Amino acid sequence: MKNSSILKYVVLLMVVITLIVTWAYVEDQDYYSDPVKAIEAIDKELLLIPAYQLGDKSLYFFIKDKNNLGATIVRKGIFGWKSGMLTWGPLDSKREYEMLEGFHGHGEGLVYGLIRNGDERVVTVDDQEAQVLNLAMLPPSLVKKYNLEGLYLWYFESDNNLNHEQVKLLRKNTQEIIQSIDL
Repeated sequence: MKNSSILKYVVLLMVVITLIVTWAYVEDQDYYSDPVKAIEAIDKELLLIPAYQLGDKSLYFFIKDKNNLGATIVRKGIFGWKSGMLTWGPLDSKREYEMLEGFHGHGEGLVYGLIRNGDERVVTVDDQEAQVLNLAMLPPSLVKKYNLEGLYLWYFESDNNLNHEQVKLLRKNTQEIIQSIDL
């Protein structure tokens, strides 16, 4: 009687171990050694624009099919890096971006877009300055191929929902408001 109950526990333990190993294997298939590989597993054709990597979180912007600007947040888990959802919207075909046209959102806490003359202008969201990335940081051949000359990517990220915020484009040296848009 004692041997049969030990045998039951051993079998139960083996089943639990098998389930854990199977779960770990399945989870491991969606994780990668670095954020770029996690994104490329979803779409290898994206032009990636890194914004930051802080601890277990990484923000990337991308251009898809030369005509769409998008974003994704990649997170590091127990098994490695895994990309979140990819969101994107259309780019202005003329790439003018003198004003705040065509900006996009990702989830409830990230808004981003393109502007021209980003070294002379500031974008604010609810009076907080947005981060700005000079797209000239990309290889010159890609800047030319994707028609990104003179463009800057701006983004604002918040832990709060960005439903009732105001986005402003200002002159950097005078703080004069060029344009103001309610989200």
